[in-house]
Amino acid sequence: MASLGASFRLLYDHLGLGLTASVLFAAGLATSLAIVRRDVRWMMAFPLWVVRRVLLFIGPGFPPVRVFLTIFCFNSVAIFLYMVSGVLIVVPAAIAFLTGVNIGVIVLKAGEVEVAQGERPLAVAMNPPEDYVTAPWVSLCSLAVLVLELPSFWIAVGLGIRMGRELSRVGHYTLQNMLSLLGPRVTAYWTIVIPALFLSALAETAAIRGHVSGRQAPEASDEARPAPPSDGDSTPDSDKHKEMKPRNTRNSAKRDP
Repeated sequence: MASLGASFRLLYDHLGLGLTASVLFAAGLATSLAIVRRDVRWMMAFPLWVVRRVLLFIGPGFPPVRVFLTIFCFNSVAIFLYMVSGVLIVVPAAIAFLTGVNIGVIVLKAGEVEVAQGERPLAVAMNPPEDYVTAPWVSLCSLAVLVLELPSFWIAVGLGIRMGRELSRVGHYTLQNMLSLLGPRVTAYWTIVIPALFLSALAETAAIRGHVSGRQAPEASDEARPAPPSDGDSTPDSDKHKEMKPRNTRNSAKRDP
């Protein structure tokens, strides 16, 4: 319990730098708009290549086991590298900005990324047609992903920024200092970050499956469809009309002299 409390304090102490990371992330998102608008292909090549490789590995239909393993393993490795990226001093801040750029490019170009060879684009696969609705729990799962995954990313980058600051001081860039800074980060990673990423991956997998499959909404035509005739009046309207015709003929014959 002592190590868990120390891990929470470590993460709490880096909330400010986590906020800095979120600002850099938002700046990257804003920059991605200009990149896509101006069609800067060399800056879009890497994120689109990565997402295509990931989709190729997952395969068509988004099988949940592969989706979960891909999300959990990718995020776990990435977050750990962000936490210890301070050994390269300025890299954590660059990571926050470039991650925002990459995610923005993927979202904006999702309509051009095929789920599998010759299949529908990613944007179409993740957004059911208008006659489909998703269950309310899908939105809750999406919210859980935002609450768990994004703060984990931002605080991990904040830990990397603080590590870079400590090591950049004169005479502090030593192996001993690196190990002393690495220890608490590894403890926080295993006790708090990994469980959060596990829950986030579960929620994201459920949200993806909910968006892909969807639940077909009742057809509007069913509501406008006329009610079937009752048991007491089973004669079709057309037959009734035919039966009325002879009466009209006899009445008209009586009127004529």
